[in-house]
Amino acid sequence: MSEPMADIAHSRVDAATTRAAPRRRSWISRIRITSDTLLGWATIAGFVLVWEIVYRLGLMPPWAFPSPWQVVLAFRDLIANGVLLQNTLASIGRQFTGVILAAIVGIPVGLALGANARVRAAFLPLCRLIYPIPGIAWIPLAILWFGIGFTSTVFVIFFSGIWSIIFNTMTGVQTLSGLYTDVAKVYMAPRGLYVRRILIPGSLPYIITGMRLTYGVGWRVIVGAEMISSITGLGFLIDDARWQLRPDIMVCGMITIAMIGWVSENWFFDFVERRTIERWGMKSV
Repeated sequence: MSEPMADIAHSRVDAATTRAAPRRRSWISRIRITSDTLLGWATIAGFVLVWEIVYRLGLMPPWAFPSPWQVVLAFRDLIANGVLLQNTLASIGRQFTGVILAAIVGIPVGLALGANARVRAAFLPLCRLIYPIPGIAWIPLAILWFGIGFTSTVFVIFFSGIWSIIFNTMTGVQTLSGLYTDVAKVYMAPRGLYVRRILIPGSLPYIITGMRLTYGVGWRVIVGAEMISSITGLGFLIDDARWQLRPDIMVCGMITIAMIGWVSENWFFDFVERRTIERWGMKSV
């Protein structure tokens, strides 16, 4: 084989090898993801198995510790009579209203605290003073101010979760590279343009993290709030089942909350990240 022909053959082999390498890596990553998924489901199955064994051995009183099958039957009944759907929609409505209100207020406050030293000096001590108060502690005041119902529960979710958004947004602004600010100053960018094109996109990873935390805090708070200040919702469903000595229904409510949280975390927030952070190329900022 002549020298030019040999070079062409080698180049084709190298090109084929180069194309095959990403494919191999892709298959390896898929296998790894599949094995991780199977491992996670195996752990869940093991948990259910231990749960069934504890029930069968009578280690817990049956009136207080339902079997997995009893929970499945309770799910069937709650879905059939519409009780689960009604209370789930009530909780989701309160939860999203509280989180959206927390974002509407918390993001501008966090941007101001991060970008302006005077605002930070004036208001950060107050934020740090109120932040440690548990959300559940606001429930009695919320009932006095707004009565029992939708508004008081939303207020508790809002006031419990807003701090994660404020502090994460502030941190995002403070960690933003000074290069962006210097470029904005050199080109004398208007304040509004600077906020829209630099400050918010640059802080977006921290803002999304703050909203994730707020969403998680909201579900932890909403159960306690609905137990005390509401006549609908998953928290009310769990508390009402306690009075009826129906632990199977209580577990149904808990599993429903876990499933909603899992779906929101793995679908909704991932979708928001794809549409914002990765789209604007701010993943590594």
